[in-house]
Amino acid sequence: MKVSIQKFYRKWEAFQHYGISNKKRVDEIGHFYSSNRKYFGKRVLDIACGGGVLGFLVDQTGISYTGIDINPDMIKTAELYSKKTGSRCNFILGNAINKKISGEFDTIVCIGNSLSHLTSKEFQGIPRNLNSNAEKGTCFIVDYRDTIGLLFKKAWKDKFEDTNNGITKTIVTKGCNTVNGEIYQDGFVKGKLLMKSKQTIWSPFILEPIMRSYNWSLIKRTDAKEWQGWLDIYQKV
Repeated sequence: MKVSIQKFYRKWEAFQHYGISNKKRVDEIGHFYSSNRKYFGKRVLDIACGGGVLGFLVDQTGISYTGIDINPDMIKTAELYSKKTGSRCNFILGNAINKKISGEFDTIVCIGNSLSHLTSKEFQGIPRNLNSNAEKGTCFIVDYRDTIGLLFKKAWKDKFEDTNNGITKTIVTKGCNTVNGEIYQDGFVKGKLLMKSKQTIWSPFILEPIMRSYNWSLIKRTDAKEWQGWLDIYQKV
């Protein structure tokens, strides 16, 4: 099942939520940055950057920032704010799986549970594509939902409600594809089917071997409570 990222963030989860105007988002990213500051160098690449919140925060500290996102709505939002404020952040519309990006980076970031949109096969294209952008010692920071852990603990909910901005959405699991590692979900508002979507199955024992095969070594793993999963930090060896 192919799901349009742009359609998903227009129809189901508003793309504006990932911009600088969302104070909660700014606070969350700010906390993430301050908690992991020692893993940030002077050149940052932000994969699935959304509205560029991380960039506008690190830009204030003199860090060079490049953000890439496949969603044109996200990039437009980031570029408009960047132009308005005179930010030095650089934004790229494209897919980090195959988009060639110039320059080398001390830190690569992929946060916000962005992995939920990528199968393990698709994700492998990112460390492969960015091999020439990362030198020895570069850090790769990524968070993700531990889907297998939730299933093992019987904590996965086949049906649940989520309320944002006064709108209650009901999400129902409809099935899965064990070959691709995808869980399929239907989203309803007031009983009306609004969106079909998918969520990819991830866990530490899926991600870590992939990263290790591209010469990235795990140096830290902590709880990512918001995603019921983990925040991993890898280093290029």
